[in-house]
Amino acid sequence: MKKLLSLIGAFALTASATSVLISCSNDKDDDKYGNVFINDDGDFKITTEDLLNWYNETYGRLGKDSQKFLVQFYNIFAVAIYEEASKENNIFQGISAEKNPYMNEDGKAFAESLKTQYGKESKASNTIYGRANTEMERARKEYLDNKKQGTKAWVKYLKGQFPWVTGDQTALENAWISNYILTDSTNSAYANLSKALGFGATESTWAKGYSTIEVNRTTISNLLSVFLTQNGNVLINNETLDKTIKEQATTEAQQISIINLVNALGGKNAFKSSNSSNYNETINTENNGTTFKIEFIENTNDVFLNALTWRTFLSGISSIFANSPNSINGTISQISSSNNNIFKYSDVESIRLADNNIYKDFYNYNARSSRELNKTQIVSVAPVLNSSKDNQKNNILSNSQKFLVDNYFETKKPVATSEIVLEFSKINSTATPDINKEISPAQFVNNANTQTELINYFEGFYQFYNAYVSSESASSYANAETSSSTGLTDFETFYRGSNKNNLWKLGQNQTDTGIINFLTAKNNEKLLTLDYDTTTGTYSNIAKYSVYDFLSSNPKEDVISTKNDWDADSTNMIGQWASFDQKMTNVSTDATNGKNLLFNLVNDLGRHAETEANSTKEGETAKPYKVLNAKDGIIAFIDSDGLHFMKIDGYSLLNSSNAEKSETSVDKDKQQSIAYDLLSKTNKELIPYLLNPKLSSSTEAGNAGEGSGKINKIDESTAIKPGINNDIYRQNIIDNMGTEFGNDYSKIINYSITNDYERFLVNNTVANGFLSTDEEKTNLFYNFDILADAKATTSTTENFGLLSQWLWTYLDEILGTNGDYAELFGKFFEIEGEDVDTKAVYELIKVITTEQETLSAAPLTSFTLENNNWNQSVEDNYEKQHEDLKTETARSFIPKNGLEISYSSIVQSQHWKTDLSTKSKFNKLNYIISDKWFNDEVIINVLNKHEGGVK
Repeated sequence: MKKLLSLIGAFALTASATSVLISCSNDKDDDKYGNVFINDDGDFKITTEDLLNWYNETYGRLGKDSQKFLVQFYNIFAVAIYEEASKENNIFQGISAEKNPYMNEDGKAFAESLKTQYGKESKASNTIYGRANTEMERARKEYLDNKKQGTKAWVKYLKGQFPWVTGDQTALENAWISNYILTDSTNSAYANLSKALGFGATESTWAKGYSTIEVNRTTISNLLSVFLTQNGNVLINNETLDKTIKEQATTEAQQISIINLVNALGGKNAFKSSNSSNYNETINTENNGTTFKIEFIENTNDVFLNALTWRTFLSGISSIFANSPNSINGTISQISSSNNNIFKYSDVESIRLADNNIYKDFYNYNARSSRELNKTQIVSVAPVLNSSKDNQKNNILSNSQKFLVDNYFETKKPVATSEIVLEFSKINSTATPDINKEISPAQFVNNANTQTELINYFEGFYQFYNAYVSSESASSYANAETSSSTGLTDFETFYRGSNKNNLWKLGQNQTDTGIINFLTAKNNEKLLTLDYDTTTGTYSNIAKYSVYDFLSSNPKEDVISTKNDWDADSTNMIGQWASFDQKMTNVSTDATNGKNLLFNLVNDLGRHAETEANSTKEGETAKPYKVLNAKDGIIAFIDSDGLHFMKIDGYSLLNSSNAEKSETSVDKDKQQSIAYDLLSKTNKELIPYLLNPKLSSSTEAGNAGEGSGKINKIDESTAIKPGINNDIYRQNIIDNMGTEFGNDYSKIINYSITNDYERFLVNNTVANGFLSTDEEKTNLFYNFDILADAKATTSTTENFGLLSQWLWTYLDEILGTNGDYAELFGKFFEIEGEDVDTKAVYELIKVITTEQETLSAAPLTSFTLENNNWNQSVEDNYEKQHEDLKTETARSFIPKNGLEISYSSIVQSQHWKTDLSTKSKFNKLNYIISDKWFNDEVIINVLNKHEGGVK
């Protein structure tokens, strides 16, 4: 018996990615592609024989569009997935989610979920079959209305569409439904499977979130009411006051009512006293922040609950009771009835945190100090005990979505960047520098400026460079370092965080003559990728290849030249040098140093033809960029708009050793769920800080070179007192918010992503989702969206083959075939046997393998090709300009050097490794067959044609 085509797995695609109506090569039968795989009773029949017949008829060696073949091939697979899942004993049963990082649930639950979605048996209206049946009925009504004929005409029409179907109207309509499920763009099996396991109707398919409640007047009042109902008969007197609550609150309902109140009013430590024997003071040794920590009770067996007394608990929910606990006696119902104010929201609200020393230095979710808070304002959300795992959380990735992002991350190698540009247009608005013709110091000077203006310009540049760019900031700025206290480097604070648009390290108030007026900050919204099209903006060729060369090497800080004797020939200030030199006589040390630094940096970055004066090591060509800060990931290059100081965002994470593989667990899922909900209710200004961990001041992200030490210290006589660092102020609040998992949400949210840099990109996309309004988005550190970019790679209509790539590689991962496509194919088709055309089978496998390898390598192939093209264009430009320019001085400033990047250096880089990299892949057919079967001959199909197949 032939093996039915079956499939496990999923692919992460949007519905729009499947908007192509699949059809066979016969244009007249565009609406009947599914007919090849529909049997004589209108149901699906997808066998090895059918598949090979279809392939040979439509494609084979005569095929013209192999990528379109793959799309159609996987539409067939999608149907088979649902068909297989609907069986009693399906192939999914034995798959364990614990052993597979990309399965959302165990195989049994996975199959049941797909069976429900398919609805072949139930025909429920919200299922694939239900929607197809509704559409069939609509088509039938439309046909009958238009033709004004009876049902017999409809049956005759269907018979013409499906001539091999031998049954009655029901069978023919079933054939219509089967064809619709295989080919329709919105309700196809493929489209529905995409939504179920990828980015479909919602932004996340992670459904392991735990229910929480938003803490406010209504919820606290309700919790108090439930407590009074459940514990009304509890007797409170001098004898029971100091006994544990469990001695009288013996039922689970009673205990849960107490736990939910404890959690909503601040957690365990909010029901302890600094004078109490059961208060364990915890000090955060990392930041010396508040000693108060928010810790929730998770179950009725919690040790804390076993020791909690009625005195402590009731004092924690009632100001009235806390003031005179020994004078209040009776059952809780009697106490509540005798005083209309006790155990009410207003009673809890009267408990001021300032009256208890354990809350010293504490700040709540809204960045308010404990000095102004009451007991109801400690937490924004609290867990609901014993809640089910049924809540979706946007942008927390499910395991199948994680596969999509991992694959994108490894293949495209995305990089986030930002930059500060010393702009030509701001230096001289009337000049039009052409860097194809010249890169020289003359382009960075406006000789129409007065001496005072030039002094301010060069002083400001020198001070900016030392304070923000150099890895060895001058001692004058040591007390203002941001990176050791927050998730930002000093460089970034100019354009993100609480100090943006202000060079605060150069003094809080800058005048119109300061360097800030010549600088433009660019918080790039687009991620740089290997196949980024440099003609679309954001990243030029020099930016793209400089970044990847820097990241694929072992960067050391470059030595900036130290020339200090300048003339017209060395600056290209022909005809202007005398005037400029006169203005720069008898100026401040910082101004002179600034001039020398800028001129040397420009000439070092000029990509000029090598001379004895600017020669590099023997055999080396000067690179078009310089590494200025290897610790923070800052490079410099000159582009069409000026001098760029570009930072690799999150560089300390990109350059760090990734943590060990993270194992999923119920506890981690619960922690992630609660952290997500807490974050969603946190002050919007603080969210970016919470999702970006402190930078370790001891982390060696690069090797400092000799260059940084060559820059002179800032003149002590002109040393500037830094302004107020608002980022450190914000971080101080965060350090004292006291959540139980610390204040580094970046390790909690999307914890299953094992690459630190990938998680950085994903979680800052999460921040983008939390800050929805235009006003809120001004608080964002980063504006990129890696999830949108990952989704786009599967929905681009010009490259259908990408659809199959994600699906095929996902199946390979789930089934553990590790790149052995023959083994993978063999799980769903017979590849050997009496009635199997083995040659045709392996031809088909080879087509799939070749296309997969081509698609997987496409970004790197594009990168290498475009790199070669750019280098050639630089060379061609040099030849042209050299011919056009007539003086040797002018020719000496023509950019000559591009940047050739080794293919292997990109491949071998460890920066973009994920869980997908942990397995060695088998990348060849393991079935030995003569190469003669893989020539250009059309495969001879020795199988019988499908009797009802498309002719």
